[in-house]
Amino acid sequence: MAGSNYATANRKKILDFLRKNSDRTVSVQDIDCYLKRQDSEVNLTTIYRYLDKLEKEGCVIRYVAKKGGRAVYQYVEEGKNCEEHLHLKCIACGRIHHLDCAFMDEISEHIKKEHGFLLQAKNSILYGFCETCAI
Repeated sequence: MAGSNYATANRKKILDFLRKNSDRTVSVQDIDCYLKRQDSEVNLTTIYRYLDKLEKEGCVIRYVAKKGGRAVYQYVEEGKNCEEHLHLKCIACGRIHHLDCAFMDEISEHIKKEHGFLLQAKNSILYGFCETCAI
């Protein structure tokens, strides 16, 4: 039973970390470093398994930039409907911005109508510089 409480405590720490960093993507290595600073030794396989579970539950989105590239994860705040819009990621500060305006509907419709392509927004990120970093 003590092992179960230990696992639950570590899962809570992982979820807390994801929530606190919901405005950016985080890697498994980021989570691992955070846990070590919290004096929690969790093996990387356990972290990956928990992230997979959270992804299946719709609590996190997994992004992979390149084939074979390292995945990063973003906590999905309830009600954000992240599967329905693109995200903008600042390559300077790493912040994620939700592109959840009506213009997205126009873009999706144009791509579908003119190019015969159905856009999947859930795992899509556009990279650039946010207003603060572009200065």
